[in-house]
Amino acid sequence: MAHSDLEALREPHTGLLRAALELASPAGAGAALDLACGPGSTTAWLANQRQPGALIVGLDHDAAALRAARTTAPVASLVRADAHHLPLGDAAIDLVWCVAALGLFADPDAALAEARRVLRPGGVLVVASATQRWVRPCHWPVALRHLPPDLALLPADDLGADLRAALRLAGLREVTLRAYLLDPPGLDPIAAMLPLLSWPALAPLVAGLGPAERAACAAIAAEEPEPEPLPVLLLAAGQR
Repeated sequence: MAHSDLEALREPHTGLLRAALELASPAGAGAALDLACGPGSTTAWLANQRQPGALIVGLDHDAAALRAARTTAPVASLVRADAHHLPLGDAAIDLVWCVAALGLFADPDAALAEARRVLRPGGVLVVASATQRWVRPCHWPVALRHLPPDLALLPADDLGADLRAALRLAGLREVTLRAYLLDPPGLDPIAAMLPLLSWPALAPLVAGLGPAERAACAAIAAEEPEPEPLPVLLLAAGQR
Protein backbone atom coordinates (compact mmCIF):
# COMPACT_ATOMS: atom_id res chain seq x y z
CA MET A 1 0.00 0.00 0.00
CA ALA A 2 1.37 3.43 -0.94
CA HIS A 3 2.19 5.96 1.76
CA SER A 4 -0.48 8.30 0.38
CA ASP A 5 -3.08 5.58 0.96
CA LEU A 6 -1.87 5.08 4.51
CA GLU A 7 -2.13 8.79 5.18
CA ALA A 8 -5.69 8.84 3.86
CA LEU A 9 -6.65 5.97 6.17
CA ARG A 10 -4.97 7.65 9.12
CA GLU A 11 -6.58 11.09 8.71
CA PRO A 12 -10.00 10.47 10.36
CA HIS A 13 -8.25 8.99 13.39
CA THR A 14 -5.32 11.37 13.80
CA GLY A 15 -6.31 12.59 17.27
CA LEU A 16 -6.83 9.11 18.68
CA LEU A 17 -3.68 7.69 17.08
CA ARG A 18 -1.51 10.51 18.34
CA ALA A 19 -2.93 10.32 21.87
CA ALA A 20 -2.52 6.53 21.96
CA LEU A 21 1.10 6.72 20.81
CA GLU A 22 1.93 9.33 23.43
CA LEU A 23 0.22 7.36 26.20
CA ALA A 24 2.34 4.31 25.35
CA SER A 25 5.63 6.23 25.07
CA PRO A 26 7.85 7.08 28.04
CA ALA A 27 8.93 10.69 28.42
CA GLY A 28 12.52 11.85 28.24
CA ALA A 29 13.92 9.84 25.32
CA GLY A 30 17.20 11.32 24.13
CA ALA A 31 17.15 9.42 20.84
CA ALA A 32 14.01 8.22 19.02
CA LEU A 33 13.40 6.40 15.75
CA ASP A 34 10.29 6.51 13.55
CA LEU A 35 10.58 3.22 11.66
CA ALA A 36 9.01 3.32 8.18
CA CYS A 37 8.26 7.00 8.72
CA GLY A 38 6.69 7.66 5.32
CA PRO A 39 6.11 11.38 4.65
CA GLY A 40 6.91 12.25 8.23
CA SER A 41 3.65 13.05 10.02
CA THR A 42 4.36 10.66 12.87
CA THR A 43 8.00 11.76 12.88
CA ALA A 44 6.84 15.31 13.53
CA TRP A 45 4.67 14.09 16.42
CA LEU A 46 7.66 12.23 17.82
CA ALA A 47 9.81 15.35 17.58
CA ASN A 48 7.16 17.45 19.32
CA GLN A 49 6.99 15.21 22.37
CA ARG A 50 10.69 14.56 22.90
CA GLN A 51 12.98 16.52 25.20
CA PRO A 52 14.90 19.53 23.80
CA GLY A 53 18.00 18.47 21.92
CA ALA A 54 16.84 14.89 21.40
CA LEU A 55 17.93 13.03 18.27
CA ILE A 56 14.94 12.18 16.08
CA VAL A 57 15.50 9.76 13.19
CA GLY A 58 12.96 9.07 10.45
CA LEU A 59 13.77 5.97 8.41
CA ASP A 60 12.10 4.68 5.27
CA HIS A 61 13.04 2.85 2.07
CA ASP A 62 10.94 5.20 -0.11
CA ALA A 63 12.94 8.18 -1.40
CA ALA A 64 9.82 10.15 -2.41
CA ALA A 65 8.34 9.77 1.07
CA LEU A 66 11.55 11.00 2.65
CA ARG A 67 11.55 14.07 0.40
CA ALA A 68 8.10 14.92 1.76
CA ALA A 69 9.30 14.25 5.31
CA ARG A 70 11.99 16.93 4.94
CA THR A 71 9.15 19.47 4.97
CA THR A 72 6.87 17.72 7.45
CA ALA A 73 9.56 16.95 10.03
CA PRO A 74 12.44 19.37 9.38
CA VAL A 75 14.15 18.74 12.73
CA ALA A 76 14.52 15.01 12.11
CA SER A 77 17.50 13.20 10.65
CA LEU A 78 16.08 11.30 7.68
CA VAL A 79 17.63 8.05 6.51
CA ARG A 80 16.83 5.87 3.52
CA ALA A 81 17.30 2.26 4.58
CA ASP A 82 15.75 -1.18 4.95
CA ALA A 83 13.88 -1.88 8.19
CA HIS A 84 15.36 -5.40 8.17
CA HIS A 85 18.93 -4.02 8.25
CA LEU A 86 18.96 -0.81 10.27
CA PRO A 87 22.09 1.34 9.80
CA LEU A 88 22.28 1.98 13.55
CA GLY A 89 24.53 0.59 16.23
CA ASP A 90 23.41 -1.73 18.99
CA ALA A 91 21.69 -0.06 21.95
CA ALA A 92 21.63 3.37 20.28
CA ILE A 93 17.96 4.40 20.62
CA ASP A 94 15.63 5.03 23.57
CA LEU A 95 12.29 4.84 21.74
CA VAL A 96 11.14 3.29 18.47
CA TRP A 97 7.77 3.92 16.84
CA CYS A 98 6.46 1.66 14.08
CA VAL A 99 3.10 3.02 12.93
CA ALA A 100 0.89 1.33 10.31
CA ALA A 101 3.92 -0.39 8.81
CA LEU A 102 4.60 -3.78 10.41
CA GLY A 103 2.36 -5.65 7.99
CA LEU A 104 4.13 -4.06 5.01
CA PHE A 105 7.54 -5.56 5.85
CA ALA A 106 8.67 -8.66 3.98
CA ASP A 107 9.68 -10.22 7.29
CA PRO A 108 7.91 -8.52 10.22
CA ASP A 109 9.65 -10.69 12.82
CA ALA A 110 13.08 -9.72 11.47
CA ALA A 111 12.12 -6.04 11.52
CA LEU A 112 11.00 -6.32 15.14
CA ALA A 113 14.25 -8.07 16.04
CA GLU A 114 16.21 -5.23 14.43
CA ALA A 115 14.17 -2.66 16.34
CA ARG A 116 14.98 -4.46 19.58
CA ARG A 117 18.68 -4.60 18.67
CA VAL A 118 18.98 -0.84 18.35
CA LEU A 119 17.11 -0.17 21.61
CA ARG A 120 19.07 0.65 24.72
CA PRO A 121 18.36 -1.45 27.83
CA GLY A 122 15.05 -0.17 29.14
CA GLY A 123 14.21 1.39 25.77
CA VAL A 124 10.69 0.98 24.41
CA LEU A 125 9.30 -0.17 21.07
CA VAL A 126 5.74 0.97 20.24
CA VAL A 127 3.93 -0.74 17.35
CA ALA A 128 0.57 0.55 16.11
CA SER A 129 -1.56 -1.31 13.59
CA ALA A 130 -5.00 -0.44 12.23
CA THR A 131 -6.88 -3.54 11.18
CA GLN A 132 -10.32 -5.09 10.94
CA ARG A 133 -11.08 -7.77 13.52
CA TRP A 134 -14.06 -9.71 14.78
CA VAL A 135 -15.01 -8.07 18.06
CA ARG A 136 -17.93 -7.99 20.49
CA PRO A 137 -18.20 -4.34 21.53
CA CYS A 138 -19.85 -3.67 24.88
CA HIS A 139 -21.63 -0.36 25.41
CA TRP A 140 -20.65 0.29 29.01
CA PRO A 141 -22.39 3.03 31.03
CA VAL A 142 -21.20 6.61 30.63
CA ALA A 143 -20.13 6.47 34.29
CA LEU A 144 -17.07 4.46 33.22
CA ARG A 145 -15.76 7.33 31.09
CA HIS A 146 -14.01 8.73 34.20
CA LEU A 147 -11.35 6.01 34.02
CA PRO A 148 -7.83 7.24 33.19
CA PRO A 149 -6.85 7.01 29.51
CA ASP A 150 -3.47 5.44 30.33
CA LEU A 151 -5.09 2.13 31.31
CA ALA A 152 -3.15 -0.83 29.94
CA LEU A 153 -5.84 -3.51 30.26
CA LEU A 154 -5.87 -6.41 27.83
CA PRO A 155 -8.92 -6.31 25.55
CA ALA A 156 -11.52 -9.06 25.62
CA ASP A 157 -11.40 -12.26 23.56
CA ASP A 158 -7.59 -12.20 23.19
CA LEU A 159 -7.89 -9.35 20.69
CA GLY A 160 -4.37 -8.44 19.53
CA ALA A 161 -2.75 -11.49 21.11
CA ASP A 162 -0.85 -12.10 17.86
CA LEU A 163 0.78 -8.66 18.01
CA ARG A 164 1.68 -9.07 21.68
CA ALA A 165 3.19 -12.47 20.93
CA ALA A 166 5.26 -11.02 18.07
CA LEU A 167 6.87 -8.47 20.39
CA ARG A 168 7.63 -11.15 22.93
CA LEU A 169 9.13 -13.36 20.23
CA ALA A 170 11.43 -10.47 19.32
CA GLY A 171 12.77 -10.54 22.88
CA LEU A 172 10.88 -7.60 24.33
CA ARG A 173 9.59 -7.75 27.90
CA GLU A 174 6.79 -6.17 29.91
CA VAL A 175 4.70 -6.07 26.73
CA THR A 176 1.46 -4.13 27.05
CA LEU A 177 -1.40 -4.05 24.58
CA ARG A 178 -4.18 -1.54 24.13
CA ALA A 179 -7.03 -1.82 21.64
CA TYR A 180 -9.17 1.07 20.42
CA LEU A 181 -12.37 0.98 18.41
CA LEU A 182 -12.10 3.13 15.27
CA ASP A 183 -15.82 3.29 14.52
CA PRO A 184 -17.10 5.94 14.87
CA PRO A 185 -14.12 8.22 14.18
CA GLY A 186 -13.22 10.98 16.61
CA LEU A 187 -13.46 9.05 19.89
CA ASP A 188 -11.13 9.97 22.74
CA PRO A 189 -8.83 7.18 24.02
CA ILE A 190 -10.97 5.97 26.91
CA ALA A 191 -14.20 6.06 24.86
CA ALA A 192 -12.46 4.07 22.09
CA MET A 193 -10.93 1.56 24.52
CA LEU A 194 -13.92 0.82 26.77
CA PRO A 195 -16.10 -1.10 24.26
CA LEU A 196 -13.33 -3.65 23.76
CA LEU A 197 -12.78 -4.40 27.48
CA SER A 198 -14.44 -7.21 29.38
CA TRP A 199 -16.29 -6.76 32.65
CA PRO A 200 -13.80 -8.97 34.57
CA ALA A 201 -11.06 -6.54 33.51
CA LEU A 202 -13.09 -3.46 34.43
CA ALA A 203 -14.77 -4.60 37.64
CA PRO A 204 -11.79 -4.08 39.99
CA LEU A 205 -11.47 -0.46 38.81
CA VAL A 206 -15.03 0.68 39.38
CA ALA A 207 -15.69 -0.08 43.02
CA GLY A 208 -17.02 3.46 43.44
CA LEU A 209 -19.96 2.95 41.08
CA GLY A 210 -23.42 3.08 42.55
CA PRO A 211 -25.73 0.06 42.66
CA ALA A 212 -27.63 1.16 39.54
CA GLU A 213 -24.45 1.55 37.48
CA ARG A 214 -23.07 -1.79 38.68
CA ALA A 215 -26.35 -3.49 37.83
CA ALA A 216 -26.25 -1.93 34.36
CA CYS A 217 -22.70 -3.21 33.88
CA ALA A 218 -23.67 -6.71 34.99
CA ALA A 219 -26.58 -6.72 32.56
CA ILE A 220 -24.36 -5.62 29.67
CA ALA A 221 -21.73 -8.23 30.57
CA ALA A 222 -24.38 -10.96 30.54
CA GLU A 223 -25.55 -10.06 27.03
CA GLU A 224 -22.46 -11.47 25.20
CA PRO A 225 -23.11 -9.65 21.90
CA GLU A 226 -22.49 -11.43 18.62
CA PRO A 227 -19.06 -10.82 17.06
CA GLU A 228 -18.92 -8.37 14.17
CA PRO A 229 -16.05 -7.18 11.94
CA LEU A 230 -15.03 -3.67 12.98
CA PRO A 231 -11.94 -1.48 12.48
CA VAL A 232 -9.67 -1.36 15.50
CA LEU A 233 -6.34 0.18 16.40
CA LEU A 234 -3.97 -2.24 18.13
CA LEU A 235 -1.06 -0.68 19.99
CA ALA A 236 1.60 -2.82 21.65
CA ALA A 237 4.64 -1.61 23.58
CA GLY A 238 7.56 -3.54 25.02
CA GLN A 239 10.88 -2.88 26.70
CA ARG A 240 14.28 -4.19 25.83
